Amino acid sequence: MGGTIFWGTTFFIALEVGFYFFVNTTWKAGDRQLQHLLFATSVFCCWMMWAIIYMAQMNPLVVPVLSGPE
Repeated sequence: MGGTIFWGTTFFIALEVGFYFFVNTTWKAGDRQLQHLLFATSVFCCWMMWAIIYMAQMNPLVVPVLSGPE
C-alpha cells in the first residue's frame, strides 16, 4: 500500500513540473508568477483530495455488510 502513495505523489509532482515548463513557455514574464502560483495551488489541492480519499478507504467509517442469499 505504501507504493501507491509514493507513485500517486510522484504523479502529482511530475504534473507540477510539466505545468512549470508549460507556464514558462506560454505566458509572458510579467504573468508567470501568478500562473505558477495558480497551477501549484491547484495541483496541491488535487493531490490533497486524492490522498484524503485514498486514506479514507483504509479505515472506512461504515463497514460494508454482505447480504446473504435470500
